[in-house]
Amino acid sequence: MATILIVDDDAFVRTLLRDMLAGEGYTLLEAEDGRAALDLLGERAPALVLLDLFMPRLSGMEALASIRQRWPGARVLVISSLDSDRLVNEALEAGAAGYITKPFHPVEITSAVARALAS
Repeated sequence: MATILIVDDDAFVRTLLRDMLAGEGYTLLEAEDGRAALDLLGERAPALVLLDLFMPRLSGMEALASIRQRWPGARVLVISSLDSDRLVNEALEAGAAGYITKPFHPVEITSAVARALAS
């Protein structure tokens, strides 16, 4: 099954996402910020990255730009508590495969992940 990297500075959100996706059979990796995510991406090649936007050390938008530059084929779903049209458009234009707003429902996450992996 596919490997998914969960990137969020909130340990509770990482645990929530891990619990939602573990039952789907995915291999799950976690990073607490954008810098740690880039380090993991250099070691592993996940099929999908679930990426928070607002994190310390390296923001989600900065991480997304680096991911798209270094791994152009990587699929990234942005997950954020902010859903302004500007942020959604900015993330999608930067190459995100989708944008999910917190709080989210488990079905929303599993559906979005399945769609992103199928594309």
